[in-house]
Amino acid sequence: MGEGTMALVTAGVGLVGAIAGAAMGGLAAVRGARIGAETSARAAVDQARAQERAQHEHWLREERKRAAVLMLEVYDRFTIAASNLTRMFDLEIEASPDVWDAHHTSMNEIRTAYFPLRLLGPVRVHQAARALWQLIEEHNEGIQEWADGIMTASDETRAGWRSREEQQRYALGSAHSDLIDAASESVQGTGAVAPRPN
Repeated sequence: MGEGTMALVTAGVGLVGAIAGAAMGGLAAVRGARIGAETSARAAVDQARAQERAQHEHWLREERKRAAVLMLEVYDRFTIAASNLTRMFDLEIEASPDVWDAHHTSMNEIRTAYFPLRLLGPVRVHQAARALWQLIEEHNEGIQEWADGIMTASDETRAGWRSREEQQRYALGSAHSDLIDAASESVQGTGAVAPRPN
């Protein structure tokens, strides 16, 4: 083999090596680009999910706050209406259908306001709202019993109703405070999500 042939073979091997090297470099570049694109896509999806979670948490906090404020507002109207009703029973204020209407309206508002709290949670708010709601319903039953028997009841029976109502008012105040504490925790984002109610 002559020098010319050897140079030609060497040049050919160099050319094949260069082409192979370029192909390998191209494949590595394509693979690197694909890995980079997949990494970017995963990062974009993760960022979108994180943003969606943050927006949902913000929405949930606002809805919980709105529901808690509504319940506390209607509770205030309930306490005024219930107080006026018992004052009417004790003849401290004049009997009036408006007093009964205000009490019935406040009971309907309480029932309506309770369910968003039950659905939105978190667990502690759900439990505190349920406890308050049950006490309000018990108080309402006592008021109805008092109203039904007011004309025929003995002084002793009336005194028993009055005593029970005072005890219920104390329990209501305590349950109201518990709901305020639970709602405050919820708005600050420290509560757990409530289980779906039955």
